[in-house]
Amino acid sequence: MTLVAAWVRQYASHQELYVASDSRLNGGRAWDIGSKIFDLGRGDSLIAFAGDTADAYPLMQQLQTAIKMHPQLLDRSIDLTELKGHVLRIFNSMWESITSLPVGIDQPDPAQARFIFAGYSWRLESFKIWELNFNKSSGTFVLREASMHRKRLGGNKYFSFIGDNVKKAKYCVYEKLRNTNRMRAKGLAMEPFEVLVEFIRDQSMPSIGGPPQIYKVYRHLNTLPYNIYWPNKAARTIAFGGRILLPYERNKFLAFDADTHEVATPEWPV
Repeated sequence: MTLVAAWVRQYASHQELYVASDSRLNGGRAWDIGSKIFDLGRGDSLIAFAGDTADAYPLMQQLQTAIKMHPQLLDRSIDLTELKGHVLRIFNSMWESITSLPVGIDQPDPAQARFIFAGYSWRLESFKIWELNFNKSSGTFVLREASMHRKRLGGNKYFSFIGDNVKKAKYCVYEKLRNTNRMRAKGLAMEPFEVLVEFIRDQSMPSIGGPPQIYKVYRHLNTLPYNIYWPNKAARTIAFGGRILLPYERNKFLAFDADTHEVATPEWPV
């Protein structure tokens, strides 16, 4: 499957939204090139998935098309908080359209994909993170807002994981905050990303792997993807969107160091 993290980072006096994932596609083989995070083209939002690409990709691609064709969705006249309802209706309508099932089967198997839908709401003036999961009882997708982790962290940490080993990932975030005496401090730093990278490098978790991919959403309604040095900066190889770039490939984006979290102009291979 995969592991996807979304969290609000407290940086000095302001906040930023990050979404990050691994890049492994499974299914009898490991293929570390899968784009898991998709920019919705509005500048304020992202969608990411964990699970079966056959279920996830058609839904996400049609969502991108729906936004692209609708002027008020594309220019953000319709706020993120309204868009989430449209996302849910599109996904459920598409799922209901499945036909040509095997004889004796009157409905498709439950969707084997989960999503994070996240961004900045200009109406609420805050970042929002929702998990979008398939409810087996109702046979529909449902939305649930990410937790503030009030019981464990006092309600001032806003983050979510979907995919494999989610409970362990959350526990590891708690432990990192405990070890740095930040359990009750305001906001997060990069703890969810640190956990993601640790899980990618952990050979005992074969469903999670490949180059991390990471996006940031700003309060000024801009979305920024990063290049990332992988497996480390010393290797002088750079990945983007889950794929290690060919030595001659270049782009306009900044590079992110997975170990130090430093961001700078890429040091491209010579």
